[in-house]
Amino acid sequence: MWFVIESLSCAIARREKAFRKDESGSLVIFTLFILVLVLMLAGIAIDSMRHETNRVAMQNTLDNAILAASSLSQDLDAEILIKDHVAKAGLDPDSVTVTAVDENANGNDLVSRRVMATSSVQTDTMLMNMMGIDTLESPSGGAAEEAIMNIEISLIVDISGSMGWNSKMDNLKVAATDFVNHVLTTGPNASRTSISIIPYNATVVTGSELLSRLNADGEIISVTLPVGAHPGAISAYSTEHNDSTCVRFEDGDFNSTEISATTPLTRYAHFDRGRDNYNSPDMWERWCDDTRSEIMVLETDPVALADHIDDLSAGGWTGIDNGMKWGVALLDPAIAPVIEGMVDDGVLAEEVRGRPGAYDGLKTKKIVVLMTDGANTIQRDLKDEFKYGPTRIWHAESRTTGFDAVLGRDLTHYDGYYVEMPDNDPSERWYVPGSPWTTSDDYYTADVDIPADALQRDYLELNRRFAARDIASFFFENSDSTAFAEHDDTVIQTEGYGSIDDRLEDICDAAKYDEKIEVFAIGFEAPSAGLAAMENCASKAGNYFDVSGTEISAAFDAIAGQITLLRLTN
Repeated sequence: MWFVIESLSCAIARREKAFRKDESGSLVIFTLFILVLVLMLAGIAIDSMRHETNRVAMQNTLDNAILAASSLSQDLDAEILIKDHVAKAGLDPDSVTVTAVDENANGNDLVSRRVMATSSVQTDTMLMNMMGIDTLESPSGGAAEEAIMNIEISLIVDISGSMGWNSKMDNLKVAATDFVNHVLTTGPNASRTSISIIPYNATVVTGSELLSRLNADGEIISVTLPVGAHPGAISAYSTEHNDSTCVRFEDGDFNSTEISATTPLTRYAHFDRGRDNYNSPDMWERWCDDTRSEIMVLETDPVALADHIDDLSAGGWTGIDNGMKWGVALLDPAIAPVIEGMVDDGVLAEEVRGRPGAYDGLKTKKIVVLMTDGANTIQRDLKDEFKYGPTRIWHAESRTTGFDAVLGRDLTHYDGYYVEMPDNDPSERWYVPGSPWTTSDDYYTADVDIPADALQRDYLELNRRFAARDIASFFFENSDSTAFAEHDDTVIQTEGYGSIDDRLEDICDAAKYDEKIEVFAIGFEAPSAGLAAMENCASKAGNYFDVSGTEISAAFDAIAGQITLLRLTN
């Protein structure tokens, strides 16, 4: 019996040991485990794919619907239009939320429409619900905006003397006229485009309508008169004149694009630097020749612009920096209150109210078109001490008519002048120059003999009446050698060739900074220095043109083509 039990126990042990070593069938269990896992992953993939299909369908539908709804040419309600698109795509329109914002200008003119739509896409799962996930959900949506852009252009054109050669002025007029006609009549933004024309030589004629609204009046300086001063002595004088409208900028002004109503501006003196046979110089002889075409500010009428271009004439030196300074200033928002005042006064059209706009590339595009046929030269002005303030020269109208028995001749308007000689004895305190063409009638007279109607002249009046070197010769050459030398050297060169190039580079950099203004630059039969300046000023290589002859029309056409293609749709 014991033997049987022991044998059975051994057999069981052997079987147990064999069972432990036997690995057959283990893969079946592992395979079943993997199969369940694969089925779960497949369920996730299938449900995820279904959900992504639904999401993409909704996103594509919304994209198309939003673009359609943001169009300025359609009049349907944006929400109705978008939900109709969604419903026709077989999707749930009630899951869509729509926001639309219209912007109007000039009364009821629609200039911008922005549409936003969002949706939550929900998909019921088929397999993932076995894992406790019944639905998949994700957002979709987008926004679109279409706007008629405000286009603000400064057309800065060279009218220096060399533009009178080789038909250059004629070719410029044709090209510039075609340009303004193109940009004001072609493309979606034509009705929202304004152009300022800035003609320049060494100076820019700002024009009284613009300059009178800026801070260019100087100040009034009071004079403390000595006891016993002649009644005609100047007791106050102005530091500025109103005879011409060219502004003189300093180096630091070219680091900024701004000119505001409060920016202090200094005019060039109203002077002729040479001699004019003791006559009053004509305007065309003066450094600031106000007979030349002035700035045309923010014009929208192509006919008015074409007429202004046709009136351009060539003459003078070249100061590209001054032209560029005014061009960018008329694009800078700082001058907008001045423009507003000109609109209020009826000087400018209502269409330009609110311009220049903010630096906002989504709503306003600011463009400079700069051309030159030369290179920067020199700029001149009077020394400050000879621009304004009392002089030693007085004038008595009573001494300009009638017969003078002592002189033995009729008096002329030259005879009314008296030059104070402060170092002379009172008996010869006044030098009377008489005729400017001879010294034979010069004489000195005493303090007590000066006519009662004699009035002291300031330098503004003196420069208005005589050329600079005529002042020196007539009043001081035969009476005061020191004063003669000083007055014979009143004209100075304020800027030279290299410094003007630096100023131009500064204002070009200021305009291009942060892409505020896009600059196109044309070198028109220009020397190498002028071409280099234009290439450096352009915003990019494609904005620079080196042309000659009638090729200038092709350059303007290319620029106009780029401008008229501008359109905003996000």
